[in-house]
Amino acid sequence: MGNFDHLPTDIVLDIITRLQTETVLNCKLVCKPWRDLVSHHPSFSQLHLTHLNHSSTDSGKLSFLVKAENLELHYFEYNENNDETPIDSIKRMNFTPPFEFHYTFLGSFNGIVCFCGYKDYPVYICNPMTKQYVMIPEFDGSDCDDQFIYWSSGFGYLPSTDEYKVVKIFTFSTQLNIVEVLVYTLGSGNGWKSVGRFDIKEHRRRCVVEHGAVFVNGALHWVDQGVGSVFVFDLTEEKFRELVSRPPLPTNSCSIWCDYTIGELGGVLYYAIKYRRRITECTCFDIWLLNNIPDMNEQVEHEPSGWSKVFSIPGREPLAFTKGGGVLCFDYWSLGIYDSIASNSKNLVDFSGFSQIIPHTNTLFSLEELGEEDVYIMESAETEEDVYIMESAETEEDVYIMESAETEETKNRDLKTAACKLLPLLLFSS
Repeated sequence: MGNFDHLPTDIVLDIITRLQTETVLNCKLVCKPWRDLVSHHPSFSQLHLTHLNHSSTDSGKLSFLVKAENLELHYFEYNENNDETPIDSIKRMNFTPPFEFHYTFLGSFNGIVCFCGYKDYPVYICNPMTKQYVMIPEFDGSDCDDQFIYWSSGFGYLPSTDEYKVVKIFTFSTQLNIVEVLVYTLGSGNGWKSVGRFDIKEHRRRCVVEHGAVFVNGALHWVDQGVGSVFVFDLTEEKFRELVSRPPLPTNSCSIWCDYTIGELGGVLYYAIKYRRRITECTCFDIWLLNNIPDMNEQVEHEPSGWSKVFSIPGREPLAFTKGGGVLCFDYWSLGIYDSIASNSKNLVDFSGFSQIIPHTNTLFSLEELGEEDVYIMESAETEEDVYIMESAETEEDVYIMESAETEETKNRDLKTAACKLLPLLLFSS
């Protein structure tokens, strides 16, 4: 270990908090002082998160969490700086989500993922890297005069107040156009709070929306599957904003409109209109970005918010903008990149099938720091081996990469040497 043992704790802390999350976990295996520093230093996880967020801004790297059709979770990174293999592997996350039946992601912020199940709609907050999770208590609506009917859920993070909020919305059997909104703020100790009942539609029919909302710019968004309007719930004010009208449908007589969906793209709400060309029968997505979501007090009544059509993608939905201006896109069987200037796309990787994908960053953020009392450790997956599974886009052959025990031992043995080399760079840069 040499002179590394004589370094002040603050310097060692500064070095290790600048490492990637997976490397930090390896550091815990090197020696007891490092393990204690990572596990018990009160500022470690927050400092590490700050460095991660800062370094990812201009790094050209994007990371995602994937739910496979068999409900297993996988993680992969897209590295724009690696032209030959921007996605070199897809790693299975080594834990089992606590659901007996199907579930969905409601969102991921700072490495904290919100899951919602389909049977009785239980909600869990989890950090897949630390395996910590919190089960959000069920809402007791037994004292309500009318029957609650589940409508949808959402999850969002407000940086201005450092609050993570879960939202559940219910409608009623006798008033289908009225919804009651419940908000659970993590760590507040207040449990579920009803923020009121809202009339969400002028016409009296039950609106059908997706199971989970899209969180963009401090608000949750749902698209009405019937008419295509977008519901907007302000998570700070905890009230609905004015309804946002959908963008225009394709007018080409050679196209058959199929469906629409919404999502987040570069920090902006996007609206994807799916249609099929009559002659070629190819599926396309027209992608519109919302220019702004005006405050409901400032917006002229019934005036639609402005949408701008940015491009059309053949066969895939958008996922994220890359630093170089490309658009990562997916179709649940493959991932590709679309060049909006050249209007062409390139396949990057084929999957064996997945049902959901969201942006996600692996962090060591502790759920105990949120103030929740009952924090549990999730069970590991059946296999304890880290297996990376990916199908090559060119050969369509399965590629399996497994780290050997010898490789892990070498990595752990050399971690301090690498850190010592990093130290002079940090000192000179400061």
